[in-house]
Amino acid sequence: MFWFKCFILAYTCFLLFLVLSYTYGLNKSKKVKKTAITIRLDEITVVIPFRDENENLTHLLNQIKDLRTPPAKFLFVDDHSSDGGSAIIENNQNDLIELLTMKEKIGKKEAVFSGVSHAKTKYVLCWDADITFSESYFKELSTLAPSSLTILPVSYKSKGFFEWFFEVDVALANYINHANAGIHRSLICSGANLLVEKESYLEVISLDTHKHIASGDDAFLLRNMQKANKSIELGALNQCEVTTPNPSSIRTFLEQRSRWFGKTFMLKDKVLNTYGLIQLIFALSFFVLMLFLFLDDPILCLKFWFAKSLIETVLLLPFFYALNKTKLLTILSIYGLLFPIYNIILLISLFGKKEWKGRTI
Repeated sequence: MFWFKCFILAYTCFLLFLVLSYTYGLNKSKKVKKTAITIRLDEITVVIPFRDENENLTHLLNQIKDLRTPPAKFLFVDDHSSDGGSAIIENNQNDLIELLTMKEKIGKKEAVFSGVSHAKTKYVLCWDADITFSESYFKELSTLAPSSLTILPVSYKSKGFFEWFFEVDVALANYINHANAGIHRSLICSGANLLVEKESYLEVISLDTHKHIASGDDAFLLRNMQKANKSIELGALNQCEVTTPNPSSIRTFLEQRSRWFGKTFMLKDKVLNTYGLIQLIFALSFFVLMLFLFLDDPILCLKFWFAKSLIETVLLLPFFYALNKTKLLTILSIYGLLFPIYNIILLISLFGKKEWKGRTI
């Protein structure tokens, strides 16, 4: 009973800390005076690296054709595709759409670097080829204030109930990101929707220091921007949002999260690693306590599970409401049971070989 109370108290304090940090950040952003200077669309080149994304490219091109207020250029960078993706872009080239083909260098980092270097505009918007954007996206983008790096939201689209669990995982990571940004700085970003100032990008990217690591172009960029004291903005939750598909299976989900988990340690970000350690401690402690309580007193075990789930639901409600994803709270109790096992699998995966699209990471 003592450890049961200790866990609940410590866990509640941690969640309250996140709530207060998130709320403080919201209030702080509301008090910031809006600048009259905003980014013009003709100052933006959209860089889209791709490799074997035939179907996604067709979908993205159809969206681009329907745009009424486009940016200066859409630059598609082919990273050695073998599925005819290059031909699709080539057949649709015009004043707005351009194809850049990589000859010798390989990898997404090199593709993004090539695209940014090739761009003729002051700002570059980095997208993934599998995203979907709204009709109002570029109108919202034109209201943003200039910054060296603007982290824009990425939402994951679920095809069924089972994929809700994948969404919860991303939502919780974003919650910690927004909470910490409220009192200190951003911790993570997604290269699927990232706006950068070209000059700042080329100044800080230092590709030679991490190009041997195939993934993490976005994470290393954020960390280098922070070390160089560049201006970084974390965009509002639903402004300039893009949607990307969830992993299609448990295996692809675990492979994706394993890549994300692995690059976290390579960043050597003490704050990010501290949050990761706290998360791991709570997850394993919960797993051990549930196991002991189940063997000793099943009723108390259920009460413990219910108390934890209730605290989570109440304290996470404001953020999930802001995300327009309160439905995900209905599976939070089940997710809490699976989360410790998921963490153990990720820890084990650190010692295994990782691949992405046929390339070793």
